[in-house]
Amino acid sequence: MPRRKRKSLFTHKKKTTKVTRRATDSPTHSEWETMPDFASFVVADEEGNPHKFSTQETAFILPYGVLPGKLHHPTAYWIGKIKQIRAKNDEDVWARVQWFWSPQEVNSVIKSFDVSDCGQYERIMSDYHDYVSTQSFCDHATVMRYDERAVDQEVFDSDDFYCRFDLEYLARKIHPNVTRTACYCGVSYNPDRDPVMHFCPRPACRAAFHQECLDRPTQKLNAVARARKFIESWPDTDEKLTIEDLVDSRSCRKRRKGPESSISDPLEQFPEELVKAAQQQIVKGVQAGGVVGNVKAVVAARQLIYRSLLDGSPLPTDWEDKVDVEAAIPPKRKSSPVFVCPQCQSLI
Repeated sequence: MPRRKRKSLFTHKKKTTKVTRRATDSPTHSEWETMPDFASFVVADEEGNPHKFSTQETAFILPYGVLPGKLHHPTAYWIGKIKQIRAKNDEDVWARVQWFWSPQEVNSVIKSFDVSDCGQYERIMSDYHDYVSTQSFCDHATVMRYDERAVDQEVFDSDDFYCRFDLEYLARKIHPNVTRTACYCGVSYNPDRDPVMHFCPRPACRAAFHQECLDRPTQKLNAVARARKFIESWPDTDEKLTIEDLVDSRSCRKRRKGPESSISDPLEQFPEELVKAAQQQIVKGVQAGGVVGNVKAVVAARQLIYRSLLDGSPLPTDWEDKVDVEAAIPPKRKSSPVFVCPQCQSLI
């Protein structure tokens, strides 16, 4: 999958060398209500090139005490979503910003929030707002929403900003509850720290576990049997159905028309690349494909095989558009040991 090009943080001249999240001359709430509303504003970089910012866009914002006119590491900037834009006059334009908080900032108000379980590019979407001078805006930003339980989570790069949690500031609450996505040991996944996390796609599980927290299967299986067991960890059902069970149930329900197939192994009817993608362990982590890993690609492959076997329907002609085979199969990575899911006992 090609890497998205990241736009450089531009620099621009400021009227002051200090920019605060709450400037002393920021409008009061009553003043804000009387100020005219705008859909966008423009900031010029040091070459005079205009950069347009609009409502509902996310932006990098220069923090207090950080000098303008210089480039800094992306994590040095504040990140906020523009909710409204209003102006006192043509030269004095303000935005109402909803803040993404750093893990350290969240920990300052919720002491139980463990910063060590967060990556350096992780931000938490808060319900906290401020009025910010448009002179503080440095560049457009993208913060990817990351749902650890989603089997269709879009892949993003390890140096992309992402958000797993929301902060309810006044109530001092985090949503969803951190324990909802944590390994059964109680420790959450840190994409910057954890080498390999094993993911179980079963509907009742949808969870990732540290490799060191998992048990090995008691039954010894050869490579072919293991690969088949991986496929049979179906994302669409919690039932322990084998490939043959799906074919037999289809016949019993009379969903298949015409003569019985002469293929001895039902998997032989599928493209080799699709089967290989479905046979992969679902993993993520520093040594296992990055923040999101191969979850979406492997799950998509298993779902296509499951639905085709269950319904007797042909594989879609555009199956290659639905399954990123390259993302499913780790490039030259040492194969991981086989483990069992602590919740459903499926092979993962």
